[in-house]
Amino acid sequence: MNFGSAVKKRMAELGVKVPELARETGYTARYIYELLSGEARWNETTINKACKALDMTIEVKPLEPTGTEA
Repeated sequence: MNFGSAVKKRMAELGVKVPELARETGYTARYIYELLSGEARWNETTINKACKALDMTIEVKPLEPTGTEA
């Protein structure tokens, strides 16, 4: 799952609409739509603001072995 999809899922869980997320993050609704659709790229600042607004955290962990490693 990519970050935009995770944000959309969390927004649905919380009943948050794009204009609300825009207000909470300080971005325009148009920019949020662009981020969610992949037209604009997420960066550290946009990720952090979205996580704070939606009460999300990011977890970094190693990939599961696929059995194709040399």
